[in-house]
Amino acid sequence: MADRSIKMKSSVEQCSSSESEQNSLDIDSKHFQPQSYVENLTKGFSLKQLMETESMLGKDITSLDSEMQTLVYENYNKFILATETIKQMTSDFKQMETGMSNLMARMENLSSFSLEINSRLQPKRESVARISETHSLLKKLQHLYDLPTKLKTALTKKNLSQAVELYLRSRIVLEQYREMPAFQGIDSDCMATLGELKEEIRKNFDMEDATIEVISESASLLLKLNENPDELRLLFLQSGGKCLSIEIAELSKEVEVWQKSNENDTNVLDLLAFIDLGSNTVITNLGLIVTSYKNLFKECCSPSESEKTLINFTMALVKNYFDVLEKRYGLDCPKAGKREENVSVLVRSLDKLYNKLQTLGQTLPDVDFGRASTDLISKVARSLCDRLLEDLKMSFESSLNLLREAIATSSLQGEDGTTSPTYIPSLVSQILNAVNQDVKNVLSTLEPFLDQSITFINMPYFYIPFCLQDVHEGTIVKYLSHISGRCEEFLDNNESDAKNASVDLLLVLSRMCFDASSSTVQHLLNYTTEQFRVRPSGTNVTPTATITATFRKASLNLLNQYVASEGDNMITLMEKSIENRNWMDYPEPRSARPAVKRIVEVIGKIDAKVGSVFEDGSRNDRGSDSSRLSYFGSVARQTRGLSQTSASSHVDRSLMSNIQKLFSEKVDLTAPVDFTKVSVVTAIVKNLLKAMLESVRVITIDRHGLHQFQVDCHFLHSYLWRFVNDESLVSTMLDDVMHSALNRCIDPSILSPSAVESISERIA
Repeated sequence: MADRSIKMKSSVEQCSSSESEQNSLDIDSKHFQPQSYVENLTKGFSLKQLMETESMLGKDITSLDSEMQTLVYENYNKFILATETIKQMTSDFKQMETGMSNLMARMENLSSFSLEINSRLQPKRESVARISETHSLLKKLQHLYDLPTKLKTALTKKNLSQAVELYLRSRIVLEQYREMPAFQGIDSDCMATLGELKEEIRKNFDMEDATIEVISESASLLLKLNENPDELRLLFLQSGGKCLSIEIAELSKEVEVWQKSNENDTNVLDLLAFIDLGSNTVITNLGLIVTSYKNLFKECCSPSESEKTLINFTMALVKNYFDVLEKRYGLDCPKAGKREENVSVLVRSLDKLYNKLQTLGQTLPDVDFGRASTDLISKVARSLCDRLLEDLKMSFESSLNLLREAIATSSLQGEDGTTSPTYIPSLVSQILNAVNQDVKNVLSTLEPFLDQSITFINMPYFYIPFCLQDVHEGTIVKYLSHISGRCEEFLDNNESDAKNASVDLLLVLSRMCFDASSSTVQHLLNYTTEQFRVRPSGTNVTPTATITATFRKASLNLLNQYVASEGDNMITLMEKSIENRNWMDYPEPRSARPAVKRIVEVIGKIDAKVGSVFEDGSRNDRGSDSSRLSYFGSVARQTRGLSQTSASSHVDRSLMSNIQKLFSEKVDLTAPVDFTKVSVVTAIVKNLLKAMLESVRVITIDRHGLHQFQVDCHFLHSYLWRFVNDESLVSTMLDDVMHSALNRCIDPSILSPSAVESISERIA
């Protein structure tokens, strides 16, 4: 151990020696050696470097000298100031020494005087103590004697709290001396006054204008007077509930005033002011009642029973308050739906209410005021959505009326009283654009509910049901369903709308529903999802396919109704043109009948109108001339067969007609209509030719009448083949018409095809 210490000491000395050698060349070190420094410079530096070093050292010396002088002057001034301060302190200490000497002398005098007083009073100390105790007792007795009077005076002046304090300060002494005869009168007077005092305090609970503070103070005073806590807490809640009921009734009157007012009335409370009024009265006072109740009765009553009573009381009042709020919000929702800023005010008021109820919930943790307030907010939001849905329905009804007016105006301006085909697509676009814009306006109106600064928006039991059930399902889906259902009302013949609906309106609505099923429904639902950032899912969400299928069905039904209506119009024209003629004395035909020409013209316009809203569709290739004129050949063959039979009869012709039908192509009159121009016009033509056939079957014609039907059928065939999807359909049905005409002719004889064509060319 000693060897180790010697080694360490030797090592430290060597280090110190080495450090000293290094510091001897440092001009700023305390170990600096000028001679070694100069020798080191002369050995290692050239003459030029030595001169530069000399110049630099000279500058450093001059600078150091200047700094030293400045330092000396500054320290000198400080030294002078310190000297003066010391002189002043010395003078002050001398004055303090004189004062302390005087104080010591006076303290000695006081001490000696105190000793003298103690020595003189020592024999009388016990007597003074007895006198003091007697004086204190007399003061207490005097207070007891004066207590009935003081209580009566305080009671007369309505200083109830002062009277209670007077009694409480004397209660222990009064109970201590109550049995003594001298104090029995005082005790009886005090008890009588105390009874009056309790009754006077209880009157505060029945006052109509009593505040919660007064009621709480009265309950506290009665508790101090040892009144029954269970009775008091019920009385406290009853009186507090009466006060709050009055405030709720005042709010209800404000609602009635608002209901009767107009928008320009400035004397009524707006929604935010109404919520502030309710928060500052009902909710604030309810919070005071809850807090006071807990402070007053938490220790003197059963906790479970007391808490249960308080919760029931609170929930009953909150329900009454919410009923008034729902009524007020029910009046504001229709007005809020008109402008987005009104909805913003509505949402801000709901947020204020929510935050205020959250604060109330902190005083009563066992009651979920957050959920209760969110339920109210959900009702208001649902009511607003219902109102917006009604506005959407009214807007669509207005769009329908505008559509009807536009169609009626276009029909009146048209040369033939029909809507221009080029105008119909614009009508479809207008009503679809109106639907799109209305939906987007409604979603924009509801955007304040998405403001992230709103507190209740972050509650999952509000946000998701609001977005899915109220907005997506309750507003948008219901509106789309209303549109499809409203369109299908035009199919019910018992409805006035259906009776007064024009065929052009049916066509426009059919195309509108078709476009809705193809794109509009998907677009609006996607837009709703994007705006409200909730992906629809679950069994309570209507699939998009269901809605599009509803629109597609409505579109097809409207299109079928359009086909039936247009067909009925032309069937009526055809039937009247046949039934109102005397076919037994018909002149030789010179042209196709005007009704037939009119029918061809109308079908051409129908083709143009339907083609303006639906695609053309596919049609079969046109057949040869022989197939197009097949009915001429079949009719000619039937006529030749009849001319070879001398005893021909109506039954024979009917039999031959039926045999001919076995070998003719059957026409499906019930084939479904699809969304193409060819399909629609084909269905109308089939109904027309079927009606023509039925009309021919019930008349009797002569030879010239038969010739007229030949010309009419040829005229119809010449034009109708281009409107249908299969030319053979027209040929087959016209064959049936000619067969029926032959059967109903008393003297059948037909014109040759060349003669019919010649008449047609001459007509053209």
